[in-house]
Amino acid sequence: MSRFVKALSICVALLFAAPAFAVDGVVLINQATVTVAGGFPYKITQPGSYRLSGNLVVSGTTDAIDITVGGVTLDLNGFKITGPVTCSGQGSTLSCSSSTAAGVSGPAFDATGSCISSVGTTVRNGTIEGFGDGVVLLCGGLVEEVQASGNDAIGIRANDAVVRRNIASYNRLDGIRSGDSTVIENVADENHDNGLVILGGLFGSNSFESNGAGAVQTLGGEISQNNNDCGTGSAC
Repeated sequence: MSRFVKALSICVALLFAAPAFAVDGVVLINQATVTVAGGFPYKITQPGSYRLSGNLVVSGTTDAIDITVGGVTLDLNGFKITGPVTCSGQGSTLSCSSSTAAGVSGPAFDATGSCISSVGTTVRNGTIEGFGDGVVLLCGGLVEEVQASGNDAIGIRANDAVVRRNIASYNRLDGIRSGDSTVIENVADENHDNGLVILGGLFGSNSFESNGAGAVQTLGGEISQNNNDCGTGSAC
């Protein structure tokens, strides 16, 4: 093989090994780029902006995307992340196949049990279904305009976060479970257990319908704006 052909082969290999970037410098994620990066879970280890450019399908019991640092914006860009879990029924009759994996998991805890800061971490604008939990942000951040449905456990699980304008439905446990968070303008319906479980924080302008165990389970310290629809038009 000539030196020219060898050099060309190396350049092609480097091209396909490097992350794909949009014109605006955003890192693009799709099934092909995940495969090149080594498969699922796709790990985001550097702050910056990331965007789906296609649907993702996870066939095994693993997370789809793990965010390990703060300062990350993950725009699902209207696409869907699908895992292997399947559900049937609705509300109190809902049942799902088992999984402990997450669709998108944000920074959580270090070896000492302390939170890794999720300041500036955002997950937005798409659908996550078929996992254990849909979105997990345990150390802060923002989840907005995400549809988290058909998961074996919680649609959206968040602490010290803002959870707004999402749809969490047909999840085997709760639609949204939060601690010390602001939970506003969400819809949580047809979950097997509760629409919302909340400890501390604020919740308002949400709609909860046809959840098997009830609209809202409050655990203490939270404040309601008293303008949530908890079914049949009753405020809570």
